[in-house]
Amino acid sequence: MQNKIISGMITVPEQKRQRQLHRQLGEFAQWMQRPKDADEVQKDNRKSVPITMLPMVF
Repeated sequence: MQNKIISGMITVPEQKRQRQLHRQLGEFAQWMQRPKDADEVQKDNRKSVPITMLPMVF
């Protein structure tokens, strides 16, 4: 996975609903970055890639 550094200024949305969505998106992004625990690693099964997706992989 490639990590890209994005720099710039973030402006907080003025609407309450938009602020909530931005906050939830940030929390989800942090959750995705956390390492998996042993139970999740055991449940993670490898699967074959469908033939139709092979051009995307290579």
